[in-house]
Amino acid sequence: PTDQPSCARGWPGTIMHYVQTIFVIEPRIALPMFRLLHLCLFWVAAARAPTDRPNFVMLFVDDMGYGDTGFNGNASVHTPNIDKLAFDGKILTTWYSGCPICTGSRAALMTGRQFPRTGLPGGIGPVHMSGLRASETTIAEQLKKANYATAAVGKWHLGQRTEYLPGSKGFDQYLGVPYSNDMGNTLQSVCRNSKAQSAGRDKESDARDNTNQSSWNWKPYYDAGYIRMEDVEAAQRDPAALWLPLIQQSGGGEPDVLEQPLDLTTLSEKYSDFAVRFIEGHRDEPFFLYVPFSHVHSVYGNWQHGPQYAGCRFRGKHGSPFVDALAETDWMVGNIYKALQDAGVEQNTLVLFTGDNGPWMAQGDGAGSAGVLTGQYAGYWNVGKGSTWEGGIRSASFAYWKGQIEPHSRSSEIISSMDVFPTLSKLAGVDVDANRVYDGKDMSQVLLQPQGKSKHDFLFFYGGCNEGKRLPSAVRHGRYKAHFCTGPGLGGCGSDEPGCGRKDFDDAPLLFDVVEDPSESQPLNPGGVWCEDNDQSGVLKDIMAAFKTERSTFSFGEPDNTQEKIFGPYFGICCNRATFCICNSRLGGFPGQKRKAAAGGFLAIGTGHFHDRYHDHEGAQETL
Repeated sequence: PTDQPSCARGWPGTIMHYVQTIFVIEPRIALPMFRLLHLCLFWVAAARAPTDRPNFVMLFVDDMGYGDTGFNGNASVHTPNIDKLAFDGKILTTWYSGCPICTGSRAALMTGRQFPRTGLPGGIGPVHMSGLRASETTIAEQLKKANYATAAVGKWHLGQRTEYLPGSKGFDQYLGVPYSNDMGNTLQSVCRNSKAQSAGRDKESDARDNTNQSSWNWKPYYDAGYIRMEDVEAAQRDPAALWLPLIQQSGGGEPDVLEQPLDLTTLSEKYSDFAVRFIEGHRDEPFFLYVPFSHVHSVYGNWQHGPQYAGCRFRGKHGSPFVDALAETDWMVGNIYKALQDAGVEQNTLVLFTGDNGPWMAQGDGAGSAGVLTGQYAGYWNVGKGSTWEGGIRSASFAYWKGQIEPHSRSSEIISSMDVFPTLSKLAGVDVDANRVYDGKDMSQVLLQPQGKSKHDFLFFYGGCNEGKRLPSAVRHGRYKAHFCTGPGLGGCGSDEPGCGRKDFDDAPLLFDVVEDPSESQPLNPGGVWCEDNDQSGVLKDIMAAFKTERSTFSFGEPDNTQEKIFGPYFGICCNRATFCICNSRLGGFPGQKRKAAAGGFLAIGTGHFHDRYHDHEGAQETL
């Protein structure tokens, strides 16, 4: 034909143009070609349309800052696998966590609800009596309604008693540490010939001296109002709080303790092996894999004995213990991605990546970076974990789904971790309970459509400075962010900077334009003083009206503690109280070492196998 088809038609229209032309020139071959075209178009549409029940992988990094990844502009870190998935998917620049600290953030993610509704505080200790209430529905329980296989691997931190562990909350399998990796002593593991080891510690000492005396430093959590003194007192009288455990659980059964104290050197490889095997074993059915990494949370006492973040293949390789841990996290992400490819399920799997809260700035070199979210008005030490400044609650995030999410795309729409529950429910075809309040919104349009819009008008942030008052501390509304109070990040005060120490803004919140000023350097109303003729006075009125409604209608949950008094003062996980909760092959044999595998092909992971495997290599770098 002499006339060329317009590119504006797209390739289906272009093909139709040529078929019509052939019909005129040679009618005999046009009809078969027309039928073939329709068949091809059907195949393409079927390949690109979301399946009825896609797989879901939720990657949830502990204490990762907004500036801790290459895809967010940090050239000094080593995150090639994370960056590849981010650039091949959609980078989500405005994803907020559900709380600026561990427990609350995880409760919001799992339930799709503001964490105070669940009856949990922002953080709980290693022997906390309660946990995520039985009346709450987790995303795992929700997906079980659609016959999903479910597994969790990593840090749980929603209660360590059996009825609160993942196996009792909808997960078929669980392997991990039930709380933060700083909440107990760990095994001091030595990487021979590693640059990270100081002279005189190139071989193992007597086993009982070979532990990190790092037991839970509760004071920052208590000072910030995130835990109760009952937690502290219980931890001081229960030996289970001394030693960090690695456990596995199948279904709702009693957990098996694999190591206590655990060896952080081999922890990530165990996590990775678990995740890979789960994917391999469920390639023929829909699955949900939740990976709340123990990295890159700071480990308190490990500094005095040498860096204890990462395994021997990563330790001392990237300039600092923190970046070593970040590199090991990236390695795990790469292993999970490869497992999806090898299992042939990559095109039917949505991968979400985000963090639980911002970096723990008070840890200095042991913490990450908030990137551009510096919170200049608050002062450097006060903007990360534990605060509702942008650096404490905004996470480096992306969504990846080959064939469904446009590569090299980006969205600045407002998203919350609470949105995961309704979004995965929608994609899996499971209705949410109409009689339950959900604060999260279905964000599938934001993920799958080039110009999808957020459904959040006012996104309130609980925790932080107003946790003790049972009020939201801040709110995001469009391009604006309002602070109803300000305060330091976890353990970050001690100076005369403006953000140091609590300050309330009862008459008018402190207002920032966080699109123009993401570092929150200059409030639009310094000191909380507001004038009626200000350009943003209408915005402020809308925010205050929404705050009043939120305050009057919000329902706080109470702990699920009906049976707590029956069991006495000991609620911590303990392999054997007769051995003072010490059960590790390097500290002598113990009941339960290499415990039997649970039904259903669940992993049987013992300390000795991984310990020997690492030390056979004497810390040498292995091929990844």
